[in-house]
This record gives sequence, structure tokens and C-alpha cells, in this order.
Amino acid sequence: MINLKDKEENLLRSLSKLDSITDLVQNSKRKIVDLEQLKIELEQEKLSLRSKLSTLDSENIVLKESLKTIQDRVNLEDQSSSELKAKIELIEEENNKLKNEITDMEKELEVSRYKLAEHEEKKQEVEKKIDELSQETNTMLDGQEW
Repeated sequence: MINLKDKEENLLRSLSKLDSITDLVQNSKRKIVDLEQLKIELEQEKLSLRSKLSTLDSENIVLKESLKTIQDRVNLEDQSSSELKAKIELIEEENNKLKNEITDMEKELEVSRYKLAEHEEKKQEVEKKIDELSQETNTMLDGQEW
């Protein structure tokens, strides 16, 4: 009987182990199914991320092109601005030269006016002397008959 009881106990232990193994197998199968589902989800996420990356790459290219266009426009505006500044500087230089020339001409005009006034004065003095001499000559001629 002991033998039978031992066998029964062994059998119960074996059944218990078998149940445990069966539970482990079932749990493992569930885990495998869960992992396969997770793998599918991760693959879908990977595809989604690749799509987003592709979209972002495309947007990045467009943004780089836009930035390049803006940089070109700004460079062109800077160049135009620099050219305009250079032209303004040339005009200012020419304006200063003209101002200096006008100032010199005004000084020359003032000198010429002064000289003209002196010549007018001398002319009047000469005319006065001529008139005096003419009067003296007339007086002398009137006093003498030819």
C-alpha cells in the first residue's frame, strides 16, 4: 500500500508539474502572441515614422530652398543698397566739389566787383581830370584867338 500511495503521490506531483508546465506553455504562447502583436504594432509605427521622416525631409528641402531664395534676395538688396550708397557718396562728393567751386567763383566775383569799382573810381577820376583839362583848354583857347 505504501507503494501505491507513493505512486499516487508521485503521480499527483507529476500531474501538478504537468499542470505547471501546461500553464507555463500557455503563458508562453500568450506572451508569444502578445509579442507578435507588439511586433506588428512596432512595424506599423516604424512605417509611420518613416513616412513622417520622408515628409519632414521634403519639408526640409522646401525650407532650404526658401531660405536660399530669401538669402539671395537679401544679398541682392544688400548689393543694391551698397551700390546706392556708393552712388549717394559720389553725388555728395560732386555736390561738395560744386559747392567749393561756387564758393571760389563767389570770391572771384567779389574780387572782380572790387576791381570794377576801383576801375570805375579811376575812370571817374580820369573823366574828372579830362573835364578839368578840357575846361582849362577851353579857357586858354577862349583867351586866345587863332
